[in-house]
Amino acid sequence: MTKKLIQKRAVSILAASMLTLTGFWGSGQVACAQALAYVANFFSDNVSVIDTSSNTVVATVNVGNQPNSVAITPDGTRAYVTNGGGDVWVINTSGNTVAITPDGTRAYVTKTNANSVAVIDTSSNTVTATMAVGTAPGGIAITPDGTRAYVANVGAGTGIISVIDTSSNTVTTTVDVGNVGPVGVAVTPDGTRVYVLDGFGNLSVIDTASNTMTATVTLPGNEISPFGLAISPDGARAYVTRFAANSLAVIDTSSNQVIAMPSAGGFPSGVAVSPDGARVYVTISPDATGLGAGTVAVFDTSSNTMVGSVGVGVTPYGLAIHTWSAKPSYTCTNTTPPVISSVDSASAYGGYTYFTSGSWLEIKGSNLADPTDPRLQNSTQSTQWATTDFNGSKAPTSIDGISVSINGKPTYMSYLSPTQVNVQAPQDSTLGPVAITLTNCKATSSQVMFPRQALAPGLLAPSNYAANGKQYMVATFYSDGAYVLDTSVGAGFGLNSRPAKPGDLIVAYGIGFGGVTPAILPGITVGQANSLVNAVTFSFGSTPATLSYSGLAGSFVGLYEFYITVPAGLENGDYQINVSQNGNRIPQTVYLTVHN
Repeated sequence: MTKKLIQKRAVSILAASMLTLTGFWGSGQVACAQALAYVANFFSDNVSVIDTSSNTVVATVNVGNQPNSVAITPDGTRAYVTNGGGDVWVINTSGNTVAITPDGTRAYVTKTNANSVAVIDTSSNTVTATMAVGTAPGGIAITPDGTRAYVANVGAGTGIISVIDTSSNTVTTTVDVGNVGPVGVAVTPDGTRVYVLDGFGNLSVIDTASNTMTATVTLPGNEISPFGLAISPDGARAYVTRFAANSLAVIDTSSNQVIAMPSAGGFPSGVAVSPDGARVYVTISPDATGLGAGTVAVFDTSSNTMVGSVGVGVTPYGLAIHTWSAKPSYTCTNTTPPVISSVDSASAYGGYTYFTSGSWLEIKGSNLADPTDPRLQNSTQSTQWATTDFNGSKAPTSIDGISVSINGKPTYMSYLSPTQVNVQAPQDSTLGPVAITLTNCKATSSQVMFPRQALAPGLLAPSNYAANGKQYMVATFYSDGAYVLDTSVGAGFGLNSRPAKPGDLIVAYGIGFGGVTPAILPGITVGQANSLVNAVTFSFGSTPATLSYSGLAGSFVGLYEFYITVPAGLENGDYQINVSQNGNRIPQTVYLTVHN
């Protein structure tokens, strides 16, 4: 059957107070707040700031000569602008290019004339490292987990991409994509692929797991002078500006085929996608010289048509967009370092003493979050992440100065309190005990070791979802979202419920079930159907059930859903639900009620 998103049904699930203890339910529904676009005007020596809600220029900031690239810190407080003189200008927002790590602590800047990449500490705005790369490096992009930077070396004579390990700031390998003069590079939001654009109309695809080229997309037409490259927040589309062809190429990343080429109404160069994926912004020069008053064209991504235009400075070049939000400001008053006393996987999903990539963890202790944080004073569960904490489809790695690291990698923060934080574990391949630390505004905690496994599957079955000595599994009817429970038991929980009948289609929920196809990394709001890599089976007692869908749930982060058809021939009663993955039984004893 065709899978549909469960957002409406999930909202009804959220209404049940017993599920609030999971700490992350419903928080993956990401909306786009007001966004500002920063446009580098090459020959105006300034940056235009566009309010994308009204498509008007709200500010113009003078910078150095010939600004050409912009990157914005994840918290939106600073924009880093590179210019033709090799300088980096820092704008307070409340050939060189630049990319910023997901945690916002470092900016990586390619220095074209020096054949190197400089690393800037964004807290002090000082250069902390410089590493040699290929000839005339241009585009640079950093993976969502912040562990690697990919650098396009324009003047190498071949299609050489340098891969930098950001933990050691060393070039660990190079990838030859076989095409001359790579000019742009972008990483998909799930971190599995890197797209590289060259000046002859070729778009190469690199598998980040093996750092090998897996596909090439050739843009139609001669002398099209591809210029800019951007990936949509859900990873489903790549956008390439075609300078000489006066158009924008739209590529479907699932098939790597060009699906549209709308006219740009001029000579396009830079391109960026709004955080909600609804709009594409393209910088436009009026003629082939690149001189003259420029504009920013606005495209609707649902129809791939131009829907607006904003006048900016002379020769608009690079641009970047960040989501602005009016978060309550406060000064952290916590003066005590954090202490971690325990770590477990989410208690409502089995509460295991181990985890895997994408697992949700409950970290408990003292002085974890600042008790004076206004977020913690609000009675409407504002201690959970909010839509304004997200960067497009990406979950936050830090909330109000609180962050958690697992094996040196940033986690995705969802819930804060002085005594507990909930996080999603990042992608990692290390097995066995790994170090977990928490950082608050005062200091970083001591390490706590916690074992990571290849898989750690758990089903939603919170302890207060038990009755008559049995632990029930949370499942809902596909048709209307009612709960699968004996009616009287559900009434005791304050829920609309009924038993399942053979043939009913019901939905169960879980975490820790591992990878999916197409790949979606932890920390990403799911925007497409997918399927589990490691097979799962369900049975009612000894009677196997049919699964029509098993994968990550749309519009959520790290939540799996399973579409189960109740098998025929079952008698009335409670059935133990036996679940296995790769032939291994899940260590939970849970029940569902069936009544013909």
